[in-house]
Amino acid sequence: MPKEAKLIYLMAAVALLLVGGYIAVWKLSAPGVRGGKSDVQVERHVDRDIELLDADGETRHFTDLAGKVWLVSHVFTRCPGQCAGICAALDELRGELAAGDDLHLVSVSLDPAHDDPAQLKAFADKHGLADPNWWFVTGEPGPLNRYMREVFMLAAQEIPEEKRSSAGDLFAHEPRVVLVDRELNMRGWFYPFEPKSKEALRREIEAALAAGKGGGGR
Repeated sequence: MPKEAKLIYLMAAVALLLVGGYIAVWKLSAPGVRGGKSDVQVERHVDRDIELLDADGETRHFTDLAGKVWLVSHVFTRCPGQCAGICAALDELRGELAAGDDLHLVSVSLDPAHDDPAQLKAFADKHGLADPNWWFVTGEPGPLNRYMREVFMLAAQEIPEEKRSSAGDLFAHEPRVVLVDRELNMRGWFYPFEPKSKEALRREIEAALAAGKGGGGR
């Protein structure tokens, strides 16, 4: 693993420890999702869409990704480390799979009031993640945060100012990633920092990729 990637993982680990106590009090919960930190399987579908704005100022929609296998997770550019760590873990996994254009990543700002396209572009460039198959997107704060919670069951809790460990320690959120297949079905919720869940994610991505090539699905 490159030295820079190791540093990002270390920073992410520290950030997780800092917000861990707060997450322990406020635990993300969503109907239909089992507890535990491995692959989580429920039957859900991306049944509605929302307008997004990417780091280049281009309009995007989740349904534009129909026919691809994709991963969606939260990010915010003022994050003290966890978000960069998630991105690094996903970038590493993507490189190992060598899926090419068939695998797409979407990082959605949970701080859209601050994260305009310029902020997202600077974040992607800083961490070496600028890629046509990786969208960093933002949108209207209220509708976007509500959409992410209701459709993908991804949410965050704003940390009260008196409990923040740093200026960028704004949100408590689990490092959870959603895998969506070519038919816009959600195949699971995964934790890329945890070996068991990361391996389950790898298997599910491979199965989803194979499903579009005559290799079958689940």
